[in-house]
Amino acid sequence: MQHLENLIKTDKDENGSAIIILGGSNERFRKRLEKAIEIYEKKGNSFLLIAGQDVHSDKITMEMLEDRDFIYENKSVNTYDNAVNSFEMLRIMKAQNPFNFLGKGHENYCRNFSDVIVVTDTLHMPRAKRYFSKVFNDTYSISFINVCEDKKDLPNKLIYEGIGYLLSFLPNKYLNFSKSIKQKYLPRL
Repeated sequence: MQHLENLIKTDKDENGSAIIILGGSNERFRKRLEKAIEIYEKKGNSFLLIAGQDVHSDKITMEMLEDRDFIYENKSVNTYDNAVNSFEMLRIMKAQNPFNFLGKGHENYCRNFSDVIVVTDTLHMPRAKRYFSKVFNDTYSISFINVCEDKKDLPNKLIYEGIGYLLSFLPNKYLNFSKSIKQKYLPRL
């Protein structure tokens, strides 16, 4: 949970949003991030949660994030992990010092938000909705914003996302195995 100390605030305004941007190739991720920043600028008191992407390795992404509240997790290897890890990070942030990890005197260091917005590509949306709705299970008000796909390499993207969606019906314990097979035969787009 990098950057948690920098993001946690004492502001109790409930009007903000947790905006989750799902990772992907640098090109796809930047489009998602652009859309998320647009939402972030309009909403006020919001923050960005970048799921499944190592943002520090990319100078352009870091410039886009400059002067914005964000955290990221880079442990996710699939969309289901994005949902689980994002949910856990939000749960901890919303709680009133749940594990006393900041120590005495920091009881007000939490981040309140009224809703969750997930940003991803149009083709990735069915799978993202499936996993996030399942994991979040009505805990938060959640909405989904799509970013239009680039027409370049559209047939491969359709196949990749179609396979991913079909694999989403497997029990969770098989997801990482199925992802490794999918990546072996169809590179990440």
